[in-house]
Amino acid sequence: MSSFKPIPLFSGPMAQSFMASFKSKADKSYGKNLKGEWRSVKTKKGVNLLARIHGVPSPKGIVILVHGWEGSIHSSYIIRTTKHFLAKDYSVYRLNLRDHGDTHHLNEGIFNGSLLEETYEAVLELTRSVKAKIPVYLAGFSLGGNFVLRVAGKHSTEKADQKIPGLKHCFAFSPALDPKRATIKMDEHPFLRKYFLNSWKSSLEKKGQLFPHLYSFHDLDRYESVMDLTEKMVKEFSQFRSVDEYFLSYTLSDLFFKSIKVPTTILTSMDDPVIPWKEFTEIPTSAYIDVVIEAKGGHCGFIEDWKRSSYYWRIMEKKMG
Repeated sequence: MSSFKPIPLFSGPMAQSFMASFKSKADKSYGKNLKGEWRSVKTKKGVNLLARIHGVPSPKGIVILVHGWEGSIHSSYIIRTTKHFLAKDYSVYRLNLRDHGDTHHLNEGIFNGSLLEETYEAVLELTRSVKAKIPVYLAGFSLGGNFVLRVAGKHSTEKADQKIPGLKHCFAFSPALDPKRATIKMDEHPFLRKYFLNSWKSSLEKKGQLFPHLYSFHDLDRYESVMDLTEKMVKEFSQFRSVDEYFLSYTLSDLFFKSIKVPTTILTSMDDPVIPWKEFTEIPTSAYIDVVIEAKGGHCGFIEDWKRSSYYWRIMEKKMG
């Protein structure tokens, strides 16, 4: 029996997805006034990623949050999750992926979904900076969930000195397992196609303004789908020979899931407007992986009440003990 009980009048997939992402005045005010430390992390290859660190006295652990594509550390679901776990006496680290959260100026290269190495290094350096030996929990949403799963896989196969210190559990909420299928499904939905396409175009325009000697995005208006623009970006600004090769670089296969050796929880919904839910039924059975498939919840939604409490908070708290 399902443990998730959505708000009856707002149980539809788009309503759930919208309520999770809608940035209310309370979200904006809390995020603006929340004290914390900005921390820049530089990888071995010179990539700079930006995080916001929020500590509490004698923390029970550290929760590291990774947002979804075209989201940021300022996204509503990140802000509300930060607020929830700070109140539960956990320190919270919010990590921006490359070119997200107004960090376009930090790197010349453009973001794409294959960039696991820099994300892993950022998480590794953030946790290495912690003096006390306390548990670390990593949670990602949508594309961020895909990154978190790949971080779990990389952590599992790394040598001891390259493992993430204190990593106890990974959480992936509405993660994209097959990004090509997710992109096709996104394009089939008029509202989602327009939203993500416009957000991506805006991001690329910022990049072009900051690095005009490298990029010229004068023709973005001609691209009417996420897939079309993906093909352009892969062809012109990546090392991949084709869009299929690009998508395969972060598609999560059966063999990949068998490599995970750290406790991991995956949550998805059957009514997700972006992620095909049947993919999750094909994840190989593992003592390390718990797959939760709910009938409702939308995409990164799972909103339970008018305060926008999230079902996945309860899942996290249960696993965190």
